[in-house]
Order: sequence, then structure tokens, then C-alpha cells
Amino acid sequence: MLRLASSSASLADGTTLFIGGSWQAANDTYQRFDPAHLERSTGTFASATPEHVASAYEAASAAQPAWSSTPAPQRAEILRRAADLLEARVDEAARRLTSDMGKAIRDARAEVLRSVAILRYFSGELLQPAGEIYPSADPNTMLLTVEEPLGVVCAITPWNFPFAIPTWKLAPALGFGNAVVWKPAEWASGSAVFLTEILAAAGLPDGVLNLVTGKGSRLSSSLTGDPRLAALTFTGSGEVGVRLRQAVADRNVKVQLELGGKNPAVVLADADLEDASVQVVRGAMLCTGQRCTATSRVYVERSVAPRFRELLRQQVERLVVGDPFDEATDVGPLASPEQRDTVASYLQIARDEQLEVITGGTIDGPGSCFVTPTVLAGARSDSRLMREEIFGPVLVVEEVDDFDAALEAANDTEFGLSSAVFTKDIAKAMAFVRRTQSGVVHINRETAGVEPHVPFGGLKASSSMNREQGKAARLFFTTTKTVYLRST
Repeated sequence: MLRLASSSASLADGTTLFIGGSWQAANDTYQRFDPAHLERSTGTFASATPEHVASAYEAASAAQPAWSSTPAPQRAEILRRAADLLEARVDEAARRLTSDMGKAIRDARAEVLRSVAILRYFSGELLQPAGEIYPSADPNTMLLTVEEPLGVVCAITPWNFPFAIPTWKLAPALGFGNAVVWKPAEWASGSAVFLTEILAAAGLPDGVLNLVTGKGSRLSSSLTGDPRLAALTFTGSGEVGVRLRQAVADRNVKVQLELGGKNPAVVLADADLEDASVQVVRGAMLCTGQRCTATSRVYVERSVAPRFRELLRQQVERLVVGDPFDEATDVGPLASPEQRDTVASYLQIARDEQLEVITGGTIDGPGSCFVTPTVLAGARSDSRLMREEIFGPVLVVEEVDDFDAALEAANDTEFGLSSAVFTKDIAKAMAFVRRTQSGVVHINRETAGVEPHVPFGGLKASSSMNREQGKAARLFFTTTKTVYLRST
């Protein structure tokens, strides 16, 4: 079993590649900086080369046969130990996450605990039936199915949930007997090293999990082009996801993609407006709006629009924006100067289009990643503010005549990840469930929020058709053999 290294030591010297069970350095390195204090380095990381990726695939391929034949209860025990180890270090992990991403410490702690829950869920899921028995037309034949691992899986994960999203990919991929090559987002490298230490210390055999840090554009071809690749799971931008899918389209590689959203909330006149305002603001502003399931658009019936807009303003202005390590903070900085510039460009569009600013609308200068949570109104349906994923604490409110108009506007998007309706009318709520074009639907709840035991994924441009989490993860990370067993 690998002893947990000191995270500060491993991050100081750039020894952050984990290949074949050992930590390695690279000739090239890069630094990341605390988005709340840009003068403060959060670590020096190894910049992997295609040769490192090839070594990672070699190690994974060599480890795969023994790992796939390891009994499921033993693999489950490793996940359970990983959950215990991570829970014991929850505060340390949360501070690592906050240093990487600027996420408010309460949200960071909740994310780490969510990773713990995911590990525990899949440690239990591994003990569930792994096949079925079917009736056969032949009385001398037993007909059954058995599950087997796919082989070597490549996981490419984003920066916004640097513990939770990798865990909901790695736990089932590893748990169901696959070896993994993991490429995290550069911005989340510190959290990735921490999570890798945890999983290795829990007892993963050498080579079963391999971590390569560095720039995705430099490694993309080597990650997707290796002939040992059996499955690819990716969360990130639609543009990158499409390129990855195209890169493996001519091979028998299983693909799972989650590609973002432009998530609407519909507020009807009969809703509990006070509660709806709380839920919408949580969905839009927490985690600094950097969630694929964040609420981005709100359609409210005209008769209650003035009241609801005022409630939104009050709720947003109560948010505490500041030092993400302060327990009182609700909204920390954006994750990087690059993301600050992206959000600033959308606020400039709002100014150019002369949108009404209900609250917020300001962003700090080049030396800061902080932005004021913003609520806008008056955008045209074809505005980029209504069409594109902003990934920041920016919410656009529009008035509509009735439920049908709200639903039509909510569905007017290329995305289809999450949606919400606020109403006391059960008939309208169920009509929304049937007619909304999203893979996740919330009734009287914010659009964000995912539990580990249910399927997660979107429609349209938001994802591939292979869902994540819950029993859907078993379906993706395994293949099925049908067995005809005839007695003689």
C-alpha cells in the first residue's frame, strides 16, 4: 500500500505524474495560483508529454488482467477504505480545493463529502447482482448473462468540481474492474494529486490508476489515439467533447460525454415566490455560478414578475462575497483570471445591448478574480447571454405571458441538461416534466444538485446518451456476455 505523501511536498517539486504506482516528474512544469490571492502559488505541476501518456496506458494495460479478475468484494473494500481516508481528511481536502478553485469553503467541504458518499455508494453497488438468469426454450440449457470490465478507461475531468466529478467517474470505472488513465483539468491539478493519493493509499494495485497532469491540447491525440483505449468518459465544453468523440468514432471505443447546459427555471404565478427566489439564487450564484447545472435563465409569469424580481434582488444582495476561506462567505472568486475575462466579456455584451441591471454587474480589475453576482433583464432571445453558457454568477430574468410561453422559451436552446419549475399546480408540474427538454428536472428546487444513486445526463447538445452515476454507471463501465449452459 502506498503511504500518503505530504501534498505540499509533492506539489512543490512538480512530481505530480502517477504512473505504474510511482510519482514522477517531467522536464516541463507549470504553476497554478490561488484565485483569491493571485500572488500566491498553489503548486508546481509536471507537464506530461505524449510519452508519459503512452507509459500510463502501458501501465494500465499491464495491470488490467489482474485487476479485472479481482473479486468485486475486494474492489468494493478498496473504495470503502478510500471513502474513510477522504472523510478523515475532509478539512484538508476542502482547503486544497478552495486553494485550487476559490470555491467557498462551505461548498468545498460539501463537495468533498459528496465524493465520500459517491465512494461509499459504489462500494455497495459492487455487491449487487452482476448478471441475470433467463428462461430457455431448451429444458437442458441454463441461460444467463455475466458482466465484465471494458478494459482501459480514459477519464478527462473539468476544473469546477475537482473532487466530485472525478470521483463519480473513477469510483465506478475502477470498481467495476477497469484500469484508468486520468487527465484532470490543469486548474484542478492540486486536487487531482490529493485524490490520487487517497485512492492509492486505499490499496489500489500499481498501474490500476494513472494520473497525467498538463495541458489537454498537448495530450489530446495521445489520450484518444492509444490502441489500448476501451472507453472514454469526459466532462467539459461541447467543442472539446465533439472533437474527442470524433477522434474515436472509427474505433470500438465506448464514449460518455457531459457537455454543459443553459439551464432554465420557470416561475409560475401560483408559486411560493419567496422560496422560489431562494432556490433560484442558490442555483445561479453558489459555486460562483461555475456549475454545468447552474440556473442561467428565469422565465416568470408577467403578473408576478415585479415582485419576483425584487425578491431576487434582495436575495442576491444578501450573499456574502469575499475570502473563500471564511466560513461566512457564500460566493468566492471565479476560478482563474481567464474565467474572469470570460465573464467580463458577457457583462460587456449586457452593457452593449443596454440590458437592465437589477443588481450587480461589476467585476474587479485585472489583479482580481472576483465578480459581483449579477441579475439582468431585457435580453432578446437571440442574445449570447441567453444562448451561451457563461459559467459565472450571472442570471437573466424574462417575463412571459403564461405557462406555455415559458415552456417554449425554456426549451429554446441547444442544451438540455437541467430545468426547474416552481408551482403549486401538480398538473402543470407534471406537464413540465413531460414537455421540458432536459435530462434532469426539478420541481420547486434549484436546477443544480445531483445525488449519486440516480442517473445523471442531458439531452440535445448537453451530453451523449450514456448516463453517469447510479446503475447507469454499471451499464457504461461494463460489457455483458450471454451464456448458454447446456447440461449433457
